[in-house]
Amino acid sequence: MLSRTRRAARARLAHDERGITLAELMVSMILTTILGTMAVMFFVGASHAGYKTVLTNQNSGDARLTLDSWTSMLRMAGWLDPSIKADRFEEITSTKIVFYANLGNRSTAVSGAFTAPAATTKVALMLRVSNPATGVGQLIEVVFKPDNTTVHSVRQLGFNAKATAGQPIFQPYSRIGSAIDLTQLGCLRGSTPTAGLCLQSGQPNSGMLDPSIGAGSLAVTSGNHRGNPALNVDKALNQIGSIAIAFTAVDPSNTSSMAFTSLASVSSGYPS
Repeated sequence: MLSRTRRAARARLAHDERGITLAELMVSMILTTILGTMAVMFFVGASHAGYKTVLTNQNSGDARLTLDSWTSMLRMAGWLDPSIKADRFEEITSTKIVFYANLGNRSTAVSGAFTAPAATTKVALMLRVSNPATGVGQLIEVVFKPDNTTVHSVRQLGFNAKATAGQPIFQPYSRIGSAIDLTQLGCLRGSTPTAGLCLQSGQPNSGMLDPSIGAGSLAVTSGNHRGNPALNVDKALNQIGSIAIAFTAVDPSNTSSMAFTSLASVSSGYPS
């Protein structure tokens, strides 16, 4: 019995003195590497997911603010010349709308003296597509000074947006609620008839026609969309009773999205 105990003790001592074999060391290193890689991948994935969530929330917040701002502006649409009542909307395509709004007459201040209403403000709202393959681009708002030619402000409100399931960004409706066809060739691009509604050019004091944004900057220049005299759509533009706005905000990788929509009822066109 005692001899067996001594032999077991000597065997354990011999094993302890032998140390770790090369095979054991390699197995240990491989397991450590695998566990370390899994830990790094977990933290990288968690960090990426968190960053993506932040960007998605930011895009959604920008989209909500854009929708509220644009809906409010369209509700204030007014006539450039109230005496003829023929120039409230200047251009409407699936991705752009140019109109005049009573932005200077929204004050709620009340005074005893009569104050003449301010002139209407020219506004252009548009989606500038920067990725033709996905249709994703920026939501841009242009506001002009009283001369309707000099730009007062250019705001890039949404950085990752696109049309919702093929719907137009801007869809006009008549006063009786019927959708106005935006596929009709009511515009001329140079000499080529194109889809949309464009007021006949030459309106007095209309300022810059077809305000457009360049691809590499926020510079505003006059585009080449004009009214198509062969398909005069002035009457359709004058009969607009509401404008639907619809777009989808996406994350930078275009993997998650959220749709936004609103309906702006157009006012009488006169300062309130």
